[in-house]
Order: sequence, then C-alpha cells, then structure tokens
Amino acid sequence: MFTAVLTLLFLFSSPDAVHLVHKVTVSFEQDGSVTEHTEAVIIPLTGRGVSRFSTMSIAFRDGMEDVEVLLAYVGHWRGGRGNSTAEISTGPHRILSRTNRLESSLRETTMLMPGLEVGDTVKVDIVRRINSLPLSDVYSYSYSPSLTDSVVQSIFQLDNNSNVQLYFSEPGNYWEFRNLSPAPSHMLAATSQDAVSIATGTPETLSAEASIALDIPEHAECDRLDVILDQTGSDPGAMREWVAENINYTGADAGVWPGWSPRSPAETLEDGSGVCRDRAVLLTWLLRKAGYDAYPALASTTGETTPVVDARSFDHMITVYRSPIDNSWIILDPTPRGIPLNAGFSFGLRGCTYLPMIPDGTGLQTIPLHGWNDTLSINISGALDLEENLIAGRLTAQASGAPLELITTLFTRSSVSNRNEMFRRFFGAVRCDSVSYNGEMVTIQGQWKVMRNNDLLLFPGLREISLQGSRVASMLIPCPPDSFVIDAPAVEILTVSVSLPVPVLSTPDSVLSPGYSCEMYSDFGRIFYTETADVTNSNDFVLETLLARSGTSARTVRLQ
Repeated sequence: MFTAVLTLLFLFSSPDAVHLVHKVTVSFEQDGSVTEHTEAVIIPLTGRGVSRFSTMSIAFRDGMEDVEVLLAYVGHWRGGRGNSTAEISTGPHRILSRTNRLESSLRETTMLMPGLEVGDTVKVDIVRRINSLPLSDVYSYSYSPSLTDSVVQSIFQLDNNSNVQLYFSEPGNYWEFRNLSPAPSHMLAATSQDAVSIATGTPETLSAEASIALDIPEHAECDRLDVILDQTGSDPGAMREWVAENINYTGADAGVWPGWSPRSPAETLEDGSGVCRDRAVLLTWLLRKAGYDAYPALASTTGETTPVVDARSFDHMITVYRSPIDNSWIILDPTPRGIPLNAGFSFGLRGCTYLPMIPDGTGLQTIPLHGWNDTLSINISGALDLEENLIAGRLTAQASGAPLELITTLFTRSSVSNRNEMFRRFFGAVRCDSVSYNGEMVTIQGQWKVMRNNDLLLFPGLREISLQGSRVASMLIPCPPDSFVIDAPAVEILTVSVSLPVPVLSTPDSVLSPGYSCEMYSDFGRIFYTETADVTNSNDFVLETLLARSGTSARTVRLQ
C-alpha cells in the first residue's frame, strides 16, 4: 500500500523532463571578450516535455553577440533509430512578427529536434560570445540550478583568464548542485533555491557609465521642447501624458547599440514615434527644461533583479526626477497611455527594480509593492421596480490607485459608440443609458438586477457590481489557489440606497470578518446597505475575504 502511494505521488508531481547535465561555463578572455558555454543533456518524460524540447531557440542581439551551436542532436532510445542531428536555422526573432517592436537586431537561433519521443536523449552544446554591451562595459551573469524540470547535475564554472575584477553574490569559481526537483511538495524531492550572480562592475558603476552614454548636451538644443512646455506647464504628470499620447510606440534600430540607443528628442519629435528609451530621454529633457533634476532609468518589468546587473538585465526605460520636498525619486513612465494624470506609472511596475542613470552613480532601487491607496468606492441611489425586479438609478464611482487606472483606461480607450456597453459590463448593470467621467469620478445612469423569490429579495453586491470583484471571486472556482496576484488590487466599498414600494419585514444580521463586512437596514421606506471587501495583495486574509463575499445571506431581505 505504501509503495502504491509513493508511485501515485511521483506520477502526479512528475516534471516534464530530467536534465542529466546542466552546465554553464563563463570565460573572461585577455582581449576583454566574454564567452558563455552551455552544455545540456535532457530526457523528456511527458508529451509536454517532448513539445518543449522538440524546438529550442536562443535569442541574441546581432552586433552585440554571436551564438554558435557546436552540437545538437537526439539519441533515440528505440532500437534501430540511432541519432538524429538537429536542424539549425537563424533569423529574426519570432516576437517581431506579433508585436509592434521592430528592432531587427533581435535574432534567434532555432534548433529543431526531429522525431523526438518520450525517453529520447537531447544533447546540446552552445557558445555565446559577447562582442559588446549596451550603455556600459559592465557585464553580469546569473545562474540558477533550479529549473522547471528535475536536474541530476548542475554546474556553474568561471574561467577568469583576464585581470578583470569580478563581483560575486558569493565568491568562488566552481559551483555544483545535485538532485534538484521542481516539485518542492514532492516527499522525495531534494530542492535548492541557490543562485550565483557575477559581474564585472557594481550597479553604481553601471549607473554612472550609462549616464555618460545617455546624457548628451546636444539633446537640449531642441526648440520644440519649449513649445511643449507652453502646453503642459511645469506639471511633470502633464509632461508624461503629453509624451505618452503624442509619441507613437514604434521600434527602431538606432545608434551604437541597436535596440538600446535612444534617439535625440529632436529626432523623436520629428518622427512622432519611438520606443520606451526614446520617450524616456524626451521626457527627461522636458523635465530638465522645466527645472527638475531628471534622469532616464533602466527598469525591469519582471520584478526584482539580482544584486549585480548589466544593462541587459533590464527590459524597459523610464524617467525619474528628484522630489523638491525630500529628494526622493519620483517615477514617471512615458510609455503607457490612459493612466491617470497624477499616477506617474502603471501599477504593473510595482515591485520592480529600476536603476537611475546619474553621473555620480547610484544603486538599485525597488518600486514599493504595497502601501498604495487602491480604493474603489461605488454608490448607487435609485428606486426598486418590483414588477421588473430592477433598481433604476444612478451609480457614481470614485477610485484611486489601480482601480482609477482601470477606469481611466476604460473611458479614454473605448470608442464613444461602445462606451455605454463597456461600463454596463464593468459595473454589472442590466442597462446603461449614459456615462460621464471627470478624471476622478465616473457617473452612469442605469438599471441593476434584483433577484426575487416570492417575498425574498437578494440585492446585488460587489461581486455583481464590480467587474474587478467578479474576476477575483471567480478564482473560487473550482478552488482558491494557495497564492495569486490580483490584477488590480483594491479596497472596494459599495453603498446602496433604494426606495421600496412595500414595507420590509426583516433585514439580515451584519457580517464582519477579516477583510469583509456587510451591513443592511431599512428606514422610512428605503433600504440601505454597505458592503466592503479588501482584496489588496497585502491582505493576509484575502482567501477568507473571497469566500465571505461569495455568500448571499448578508444582502437578502424579507418583504411584508
């Protein structure tokens, strides 16, 4: 019986593949070049593993680096099939065909493994040579032995044949890890979360060197900067919005580092287009013209980075300036459109690392994940129609933080002809007759459904009124996950006042639990209730909140 249980545990937590060998050797040569040598021996264990390793690709930047496949083949386990050499091709990266990023220097080498089956052995031997680096000579590499598959042997090795000084997350030149599993819950698993990071310079060095590369005095010689400031005034939020709204997002191969080098503000304004780096440099010079201490900043949209980095560790560029009050960094992202004027950047950047590029250099910074005032307050006032079981009236919604960004985007990015329908869906209305928005509060005239069973009435709550709440509550089906990140965190507050044509016999007791409350009462021919739910990411009781708000008894009344 015990053996059968162990077998089931293994089957239901089986990884897609096992890596017999996963080895990376980074070599620093006397001529200043860097070589990354990767060797892997992989056996796919499932159909999904076969799908993953039938086609493998290596992305690289043409001009910055070269990729050479020394060995790539499949060893078939079934008799008589022998080995099959991989079909290797190099071309533009596939992402270029499905996005509006047009940097043609982004390439990929693809290895197609013919006839791969479960149990076959995949062997690859790849060399990447770093020819140049963007913005700074600082180079970094981060190695983690933990993959999404099981790993029998994982090795990271350094060969420093030059006099370059290295910075380590932990010192050494050889690290070996064995018997790693991607399933920590597996009772037989040996896991490791260790990671090794090395670099040829500190973040402070990268910050200073990149600043020299980007801080070009000639960029200030653009008459149109003054024209834009005449329109925006000295408000940084208005400048950010002008750049986001007036510069189309279009990629370009520009400068010494294709895909990285920004164009001058004059070039960006002349074309009316650019990518994040072009927008960040343009906004930087607008802020400087207005008297702010502003700089471009490298940013990682995937979260926190390792302690040692190079410019390739980041995938975005933003603008920062010093607060005149306390000298802290204030962040502006001129890429997203439709965010509130005073927001500065999308809430999706929270928790991400950024590096201001200033002449004296500075360390890595992290945008706080928590502590934001994410609130959505909804008020409905109207009258109950018992024949149609509808509330007819007006909804006003005031928001801040992430919900405000959602509402602003919804209003500014939806066409006038579709706007009523969009907000009908967002606020759970049966009908939406009109929508208005002043940048802080949205108002709609509409109708909302009331569920009825004889003399029982179930009034709508946050789950029905708030699309955001509905999407979060849907995570209860089939069961809540152990952890998740809510796409738009908020403390939601719904206040309803409805006139009734008949008296109320009874109202439910108040409900109060961590992160959730609902209180209902009747007075002078009206029913009043307030429902509050905290579904911010920082709420320790978020699952209990979702369970509580999925109930209905707190909003059910009995009529006489």
